[in-house]
Amino acid sequence: MSRWQEIPTLQGEFVMLRPLAEDDWQALAKAHDGLGILEYFPYGPESEPPSPENVAAAVRSPGRNVLLQIDRATGTAVGTTSIYQVDEVRRQLTIGYTWLSEAVQGGPINAEAKLLLFRHAFDTLGAVRVQLYVDDLNSRSQRAVLRTGAQREGVLRKHARRRDGSWRNTVVFSVIDEEWPQVAERLAQTVRERARAAGGDRTLRS
Repeated sequence: MSRWQEIPTLQGEFVMLRPLAEDDWQALAKAHDGLGILEYFPYGPESEPPSPENVAAAVRSPGRNVLLQIDRATGTAVGTTSIYQVDEVRRQLTIGYTWLSEAVQGGPINAEAKLLLFRHAFDTLGAVRVQLYVDDLNSRSQRAVLRTGAQREGVLRKHARRRDGSWRNTVVFSVIDEEWPQVAERLAQTVRERARAAGGDRTLRS
């Protein structure tokens, strides 16, 4: 099997990402601690709170590698993220379907998870492009993506359906290989700043 098709296990100082298993649903159900966490997810099993059925659907979703996010400080599940639209020939992939427990939002976990995923894409796989999709109504996520140094490319109109059935326009962002060193530096700095703000006493290893 090509490395591009493997589901990685990635470990940082604050978060570990590992392949999602069907029996993780109970841990994810505990992590789902806010009504708005999945508000901007496209219509389908992914937009519903964790259950045996929709976690199994995510694990079995063709072409999508789902990763469980684990808070290394507590060892508990705090959300998921995914690698999908993997194209080894064009050396590109998409990162998305990300959600986090409200208990850890604003801390270093999300930024470090992005750093690990980008590092896997560019340094391990040799990708030349990583893209991210964001609902055009989700201004908070758009600001967060822009802070990484990713570039806003445009909008896909009526690209998906929301949970409420309305049509969603999707904003496309990307990072290409020439931009990766600067993005890596910015993400590492964000992790350090958020760790300090949260009172963390661990430092990010290079």
